[in-house]
Amino acid sequence: MQSLLTLAALLAYAIAALVRPQKNLRPAQLAAGALGVAVHGALLLLPLLGGQGLYFGVATALSLVAWQSALMLLLFASREPVGTIARWVFAAALLGLAIGMLTPGTAPRVQLDSWLLAVHIACSALAYGVLTLAAMQAGALWMRNRRLHSHPTPATAQGAVPLQTMERVLFQMIGLGFLLLTFSLASGLVVTQDVQAQHLTHKLVFTLVAWAVFASLLAGRWRLGWRGRTAIRWMATGYVVLGLAYFGSKWVLEILLETHWG
Repeated sequence: MQSLLTLAALLAYAIAALVRPQKNLRPAQLAAGALGVAVHGALLLLPLLGGQGLYFGVATALSLVAWQSALMLLLFASREPVGTIARWVFAAALLGLAIGMLTPGTAPRVQLDSWLLAVHIACSALAYGVLTLAAMQAGALWMRNRRLHSHPTPATAQGAVPLQTMERVLFQMIGLGFLLLTFSLASGLVVTQDVQAQHLTHKLVFTLVAWAVFASLLAGRWRLGWRGRTAIRWMATGYVVLGLAYFGSKWVLEILLETHWG
């Protein structure tokens, strides 16, 4: 049964990723993406509902983040023109699901026996998912800027999303991701008992650095009007540091040191 569900989700993501991009999601793309997200989410969360807890190995974490990004894309698509990054997001979700199912890893299951722990995990996953979406939006913005410098044709004449709109959506994503990251840090400090004993030192340090980068980016936007390449550089820096906080430290612990977060 699980194999059939996985195959259905992969097929749905593939259909959604193959649709030609435009301002808004096409109906077929929206339907296929929604089906993929629903089945993918069920595959990830059914063990939790069955009282088995959640795996949090590197591969499963990649799958969870990819799912969160696809889910948030569908939510943003209800009010913003994010069709230009839809193919990337659904392709990443397909890859994340495939990796998560093929190489689940050996990390112990986490039992959500505290509502604060559940809030921390949910905020962490959502923050990374939204900021992954923002990183893809920044990439699309960077490519649009390059095309405009090489071939200065008005974007509106091509039916594309205006640069100002792309930037506005980008900072909406960054702002939401920053808020979720703040909740993640706050709840994490409450539920963590011993940072060093639980092997969380590097994760905490890198996460705080990433939080400071995103805070500086939002402040720069508000006070100094940062945009374009400056915003993209800060976004890329924050996202890379956040990746080191979670996947970098987790990979070192699980693959090199053969241990896990406490």
